[in-house]
Amino acid sequence: MALKLAMNGSLALRKLNRYLRKNVKDQSSSILRLWATQCEFVFAQQLRRSQQILTHYAKIWEERALRELLRRVRGQVQRHAKGFLLSSATLLSFDWERERIELESVQEHMDDFQFLERLQQETIYCRKCEKRKQIDSRVEGVSYCCCPKNVTEMLSAERNAYTVWEPYIEQPRMITWRQEVKPGLYAYKVYVEYPDVTAEDFLHVQIDVEYRKKWDNTAVNLEIIDEDTSKGSHSHVIYWEALWPKLFANRDYVYNRRYFVDRQRRVIMIVNKSIEHPKCPAKPHTQRVHEYWSYMVIKPTTTFNKPGVSFVLTYFDNPGLSIPKYITTWVAKKQMPDFLNQLHQATLNYAKAKKQNETRIIEFWDKHKDPGFEYPPDTLLGYSVEDFSEAQKEEESSLQKVVEKKLKFWRYILFKIK
Repeated sequence: MALKLAMNGSLALRKLNRYLRKNVKDQSSSILRLWATQCEFVFAQQLRRSQQILTHYAKIWEERALRELLRRVRGQVQRHAKGFLLSSATLLSFDWERERIELESVQEHMDDFQFLERLQQETIYCRKCEKRKQIDSRVEGVSYCCCPKNVTEMLSAERNAYTVWEPYIEQPRMITWRQEVKPGLYAYKVYVEYPDVTAEDFLHVQIDVEYRKKWDNTAVNLEIIDEDTSKGSHSHVIYWEALWPKLFANRDYVYNRRYFVDRQRRVIMIVNKSIEHPKCPAKPHTQRVHEYWSYMVIKPTTTFNKPGVSFVLTYFDNPGLSIPKYITTWVAKKQMPDFLNQLHQATLNYAKAKKQNETRIIEFWDKHKDPGFEYPPDTLLGYSVEDFSEAQKEEESSLQKVVEKKLKFWRYILFKIK
């Protein structure tokens, strides 16, 4: 039985061998192609699966990395937010302690009226007849020199702090000198008298920028952009855009302004100096003037609150271009007198508005007037220096009487005790 089974198995193997030899040999190329295709399919499947796995984990890593990056940035911002804010505030702040105009730096200009007296003697008065020399035109009421020109005297004139100023323009109650600071650029010194306005009204017209917008048609834009909060400082940073002819860009200024009142000299001084301010960078449609300064010294004829005032204005600005001489002459001889006439009329209108109790004028007046510190006692409305002195004497007399009465009383008490 076992032998029979072994013989049948051997026969089956021989038949299978013959079949394989016959069929596989004839179809080996087809089978190889099928096997290669199958392998490629399996390999592609595995490659695609591997790519999907790598993409999945890469996405997970990127999300984690992004979250970690955001977490770190958020932490840094939170830790340094205060520092960033302080830095930004510092960049936009203005250091008044460093930029404030101190009286010591401009003290010499308080004596501009003494300088003016010597300036007139040196430049516009004849040394022989002591009469006025003619500047550009004759003014009615002025007695002019008729002496022949002395060439020797002209050549021997010393160059000093007074003779560097050239007499330039003369009109009724106004004389202008100029001094060349840079080639083609001049500083000007203007002396003006207004017999019918008060010094304190004139001061307020000078510092009230809102009021100036009403009467000065050349002020395209004028505003206070910063104010010194220190008591008694009276310091402001002002932006001013000035109208220029159509062929030129408008000029704009950023300047530091402060005014002082000298009670002993009985003068007021307004100082303006160009400055940089973070709140007011240069604008594309205007030409920024970086060199500008002015000193205006105001002196009342009698007292600060009575009509009669004169002032000396010394100023310089560099408009940033070379202006033909005929234009500067036209501006100086036409525009400057016109502006001073406007200023005179504006001061008269201001005084009238104050008397009529115009609300904005009164509010501005109350804000900027400090009779106990900034002004002499004679500026108190309704009082003069004589009134103040008399009231002071009466107060001292009454105080002395009170003291004498108390002394008598205590003497009487002591006498009774004894």
